[in-house]
Amino acid sequence: MNLKQIQKTHVLQLDQSDCGVACLLSIIQLNDGDCTLEKLRALSGTTKQGTTILGLYQASNQLGFTAEGCTADIQALINHKEAVILHVIIDEKLQHYIICYGYDADKGFLIGDPAKGLSYLSKETLDAIWISKSCLTLAMNTSFVKTTTTKQSKQKWFLSLLQEDYKLLMLSVLLGVFIAGLGMTMSIFSQKLIDDILPSENKTKLFSGIALLMVLLLTRVGVIVLREFFLMQQSKDFNNRINSQFYSTLLHLPKSFFDTRKTGELVARLNDTQRIQKVIKQLASSLVIDVLVAIISTVFLFIYSWQVGIICSVSLPVYFIIIYCSNKKIIQAQNGVMQNYAINESNYISSMQGIATIKNNNKQLTFSKANDLIFGVFQDKIFNLGKINITLSWQSGIASVLFLIIILIYTSIQVLNKDIKLGELMAVLGISGGLLPSIANLALISIPINEAKIAFNRMHEFASIEKEKNEGSIISSLDSIIIDSLSFRFAGRKELLKNITLSLTKGTISAIVGESGSGKSTLGQILQRFYNLENGSILINNEFQLNDIELDSYRNLIGVIPQDITIFNGNVIDNILLGEHVDIENIGAFLKQYGFDVYFNRLPQGVATILGEEGINLSGGQKQIIAFARVLYKKPEFLILDEVTSAMDRNTEKFSMQILQKIKNDCIILFISHRLHTLKQFADTIYVLRDGIISNSGNHEVLMQSDNFYSDYWKV
Repeated sequence: MNLKQIQKTHVLQLDQSDCGVACLLSIIQLNDGDCTLEKLRALSGTTKQGTTILGLYQASNQLGFTAEGCTADIQALINHKEAVILHVIIDEKLQHYIICYGYDADKGFLIGDPAKGLSYLSKETLDAIWISKSCLTLAMNTSFVKTTTTKQSKQKWFLSLLQEDYKLLMLSVLLGVFIAGLGMTMSIFSQKLIDDILPSENKTKLFSGIALLMVLLLTRVGVIVLREFFLMQQSKDFNNRINSQFYSTLLHLPKSFFDTRKTGELVARLNDTQRIQKVIKQLASSLVIDVLVAIISTVFLFIYSWQVGIICSVSLPVYFIIIYCSNKKIIQAQNGVMQNYAINESNYISSMQGIATIKNNNKQLTFSKANDLIFGVFQDKIFNLGKINITLSWQSGIASVLFLIIILIYTSIQVLNKDIKLGELMAVLGISGGLLPSIANLALISIPINEAKIAFNRMHEFASIEKEKNEGSIISSLDSIIIDSLSFRFAGRKELLKNITLSLTKGTISAIVGESGSGKSTLGQILQRFYNLENGSILINNEFQLNDIELDSYRNLIGVIPQDITIFNGNVIDNILLGEHVDIENIGAFLKQYGFDVYFNRLPQGVATILGEEGINLSGGQKQIIAFARVLYKKPEFLILDEVTSAMDRNTEKFSMQILQKIKNDCIILFISHRLHTLKQFADTIYVLRDGIISNSGNHEVLMQSDNFYSDYWKV
């Protein structure tokens, strides 16, 4: 195994909770793969407490490895000769993960520790910390994605975003050529003015030259304005396009993706588009001009004095050397700024969303201190990046001063020696003065490019995630759902649902009851195709497996009222229709048909009442009534009700149950509930979920004949 490659790819991660995913990332990079810690955390179910061998196993299999968790001994490690992740115990109690890269008879085992780096351990030392003898072996398979493939994918995605901008960008580049060329006019005119026009004492020649200079300078101003307009047009079009594409991509990602991301992180990634466009504009405008100015200026300097041209050619690379030496620090600092911006954004949003809880518990001071800490870290990252920029500024400034002084001394001596004229000296100094900022800009362009590259990679990470599978058989009705031997677990966790078997049919009301955290809502989300089951099957209409049905076709037939009702900005009608355009008379007839009009007429402006952000002006029961109307307007054939009456008063609850009786014959109805008293009258079959399994099932009378969660409720 190549030691240099191992040293290059080994990931240091001082956060103990990330040691497992850091080991996995090291092996991915060692095999020329590409991934991020954020993605590995999500795939492995890593929390603040760390991850498990199971989580690493699941993540590895999704990333193109054939992984195998096993127990082994020291001799097996020697014989394996491939990188292995080991579960070890350090400091006698702290669980940790390290990588065993291989064995050398003279040096011992080459160990990669995410907290310490690379080192060699003897058999005895490794055996002392590898108490569990648990390990994870990894072998690449055909689905492993190499870095080159990922780069090609990124380039293809980026070029597709820019495809519609080519004409505007090329026009901006062409205008930049004119701007760069016209930028030399002042220096050239100064030389002609001092050496030719003024000594000739020809006023006609003087005023003609000034008039020509004015025309050229005004032309340059006009071209700059025109180019800026084209760049603004491109910027607007690009931002609209990338925002639309990125937002649309997010909406089509699996529900599990959003379970592992905070809102602030998603907002921060969306704002990354601005960084990308900023660099595109910079490349299309200032970069082109700076390149042309550098080339044209260098040519003119060689024309005026080949010695000055050589001094210029030798001195200018100093700028690029200065930037290159700080490049790694800049990238790390920019990464830190972006990551902490997302953390800060998430903290702010979650605090505002939980303001009632904060106030009720008088925790304003606690959260204020936490915000100060998080925002302080964010500002420290910005400050560190600023310090690097200041360092580059003074280093490049000193280089500029030395360069100009050398040019000034040399050209002054040439003037004294009568080798060049005074006007030529002024022209050389003028051109040099314009050349230096352009060269500095070219050297510094790597900073915003790196920033945009980081932003682009962060966006591409989301854009490249596999979207929900939509293809499959189209169905037009839902008559039965049979769940057979279903098992499910979240990434890196033990089984939540085990061998679940139940049957749901049209014309019956079924219910699932159980303790909080038993998996009732998770089963409901599996039926919504938010999560994929691990084992077992879900048969639809005695014909199709759930995952073999076209997703849009299936979701058009289901209606869901979740525990947490989402109310969007707008009025009651907006929240029922969710963007659908219908005749107001039709929606009015629908509300009257089911009796919703009685409830909505109590609102200040009836169905036109503005509900406020997240329904702040509504009670919990009012939100559930709106959700009820929303789901019934869809005319579902499968209705999932998760604690649907939890916030309703008795009359509203009775009203809701009467509606369910009306639609019962045309709909499969699944109740997920803690409020067991409602089920006695309405539920045909009640399933008791306990410890991940269906422990009991039947109607009220049947369940009351044995000891179970449901009967215990009635016996109290």
